[in-house]
Amino acid sequence: MFPVPTAPDRRPSVSLPCRTEPDDLWFSDNPAELEQAKVLCAACPIRRSCLTGALERREFAGVWGGEILDRGAVIARKRPRGRPSKAALARDAEIAAARAAAGVA
Repeated sequence: MFPVPTAPDRRPSVSLPCRTEPDDLWFSDNPAELEQAKVLCAACPIRRSCLTGALERREFAGVWGGEILDRGAVIARKRPRGRPSKAALARDAEIAAARAAAGVA
């Protein structure tokens, strides 16, 4: 298992998705599995502190706090291997613009 930040109000009985699901899901090369991990993180009670800790530690890769990190930076989504289509590039540009407008890294 990978490190999970502690929170003062965290009780040992709280179920964290990263503790109940396979480790490989959070560090997969498959974009669909990473999206599944992000969905599981959405309801996690320590999601924000997990992401904050990962950014402070400059985690190289994986899903942390409901976001995909690649080389220490948050990315909107992971692309599959190979050259992306023009439609995929346009969609990524729209997602990045929407995230920037919302003030999300």
